[in-house]
Amino acid sequence: MKTQIWWMALAMLMASGCGSDGGETEGLPCTGAGCACSGADCECVAGADCKTDCGATACSLDCSANARCHGSSEDALTLECIDTSECKGSGGDGSVITCTQASSCDLKAGDGSTAACRDQAVCKLNLGSGASIRCEGGSTCDLKCDADCVVTCVEAAQCNVSCGADGTPGATCPDGRLVCGTAC
Repeated sequence: MKTQIWWMALAMLMASGCGSDGGETEGLPCTGAGCACSGADCECVAGADCKTDCGATACSLDCSANARCHGSSEDALTLECIDTSECKGSGGDGSVITCTQASSCDLKAGDGSTAACRDQAVCKLNLGSGASIRCEGGSTCDLKCDADCVVTCVEAAQCNVSCGADGTPGATCPDGRLVCGTAC
């Protein structure tokens, strides 16, 4: 009887983890070591490598200090990359990306996505139509937008914006915003 209970407890513990080395686990958005998940909300702990693959499910990934994170979702991905973390990945329409402090972000997201790059973060972002991006502080932003996007580059931030497949430079508005495919 004790052996059966022990085996059942072990099976439940393994089913509730962040995934396995063998790939995606049905119903668990997080795969790989170094992460903790609660439903579609995942966290990559300091100093760890983490991979979150949500498939067609919207999910979130918080990436703590000095972690290496990769998040992907065909639906909206909410990613927060902080401190000295390195974050990569892709999200669908309506994704929300935040990179702060001295983090490094290299991400692609779909239409209607929003992004913020703050402090000393280095951001390389490729966003779909209708995107809104804000670069603040001493951040460095290398941005590519499909169309109809607006970039606000404030304070000491450095922004490079290219538009569409041909990489046309973004137009600078009188208020300082940079736009692709839309009027000031």
